[in-house]
Amino acid sequence: MRIQLIAIQMRWSPSDGRSPEAFAARLEGLMVRAMAQADPRLPTLVAFPEDVGLLAALAVLPPAVHAQPTMAAAMARALRHCLLPALWNRLRHRVGWARALLLALQPRLARVYLDTFSALAAHHRVYLVAGSAPLADAFLPLPAPRDQDPTAVHNTACLFGPDGMLLGIQRKVALIDIEGPAGLDLAPGPVEAIQVFPTPLGRLGIAVCLDAFAPESPVRERLAQQGAEILVQPSANPGPWTPEQQQDWLRGSWAATVAEGRFAYAVNPMMTGTLFDLAFYGQSALIARDPALAPGSLGYRDIGPRPGFLAVAQGDATEEILIARVPHPQVG
Repeated sequence: MRIQLIAIQMRWSPSDGRSPEAFAARLEGLMVRAMAQADPRLPTLVAFPEDVGLLAALAVLPPAVHAQPTMAAAMARALRHCLLPALWNRLRHRVGWARALLLALQPRLARVYLDTFSALAAHHRVYLVAGSAPLADAFLPLPAPRDQDPTAVHNTACLFGPDGMLLGIQRKVALIDIEGPAGLDLAPGPVEAIQVFPTPLGRLGIAVCLDAFAPESPVRERLAQQGAEILVQPSANPGPWTPEQQQDWLRGSWAATVAEGRFAYAVNPMMTGTLFDLAFYGQSALIARDPALAPGSLGYRDIGPRPGFLAVAQGDATEEILIARVPHPQVG
């Protein structure tokens, strides 16, 4: 039995979120491109990059927000648009303005994000890791944790099945600076909530970007302990794709799969392009543990080939679709 792994390297811009319809059409266009290269007979996993859900936030905001020159200016303009509900959340929950704004946007943001990716998964009959979005648990159609903090907004990745059903979520544990109190003011996910999702393709584990690195986060260790066979690492790297960065990136999915042998496969879709004043770079990759499948002719641009790479994006600022057809992780 063989399966199909697809990583979508998306090049985004604020215009991709100019409306809910534009957001859905943009992602549908990427799915059409991906499925045109796919074998419809094989069980298929498609993964989008981290933070794609920020475009869903833009989609429920007025055009004046999209025209701002910086992320800080865009958030300030969005806050003016949502001042009363944001103020209510700020006073009620005693949180900062960034989190108050995200809480005010949740009902519409979550609906656009969830509905769009559910429809994509169902239309194309695939298992779909929907990148990630800033989501509060209360707005997800899943049982809320008992100790849920109603003020917490997490960088949350969602997994959908071929029927469009939400199968589960993974909240990012290790946050970077722009996700912290001085930026989006997101909350780190609880490590104990990390879980693996059984599917016909194998047991899927999701580690959002930095969560796939060690020792920054214990996430990949917990996924391996729970028997994950395919690691999905949706990523968005807000910095130049230098040789040093490429070398550092080997500590993520590649190390977990090839050097440590924890997983049979890894899927690492990366975001590229510019969102306001933030530029994102990276080379998406599909990775295999078995050296017979990926003997070492591919690698990141500046640091040379490495064993384990099934496919690597050609550019670090491009939009590309990576696809690999491989044996089921339980075969043999």
